[in-house]
Amino acid sequence: MNSPKAKELLKKVVVDVEANVSIESIGEQLSEIRKIALQLDDPLVVKTLRITKEKIEEDESLDFDIELEIPEEDLEEYEEPNNHLSYLLNLLVDSENKYNREEIKWYRAAIWEEIY
Repeated sequence: MNSPKAKELLKKVVVDVEANVSIESIGEQLSEIRKIALQLDDPLVVKTLRITKEKIEEDESLDFDIELEIPEEDLEEYEEPNNHLSYLLNLLVDSENKYNREEIKWYRAAIWEEIY
């Protein structure tokens, strides 16, 4: 995200996720960040934040267990993160990076598949 405020908010959410703060609080923070992403006109980030919020609220958990479909050419370099939610949020902090955007797309597709 190309907004210092959004980046700071995302970093705070990562800390809160790792501290196991309430789902409601995380959801509210994601909604605030999504509003900034809407202003920045970044549909990938906007949708990813929305469905991430929906998933944690639907699951009533911050345990973000998700099956990613990793393209075969990327499998060799891919390392499974300890916490998918924290990892995704960290990708979103630097969502302008083309490699991060690619992984964000993997998460977006996997979350979409799971909740819809």
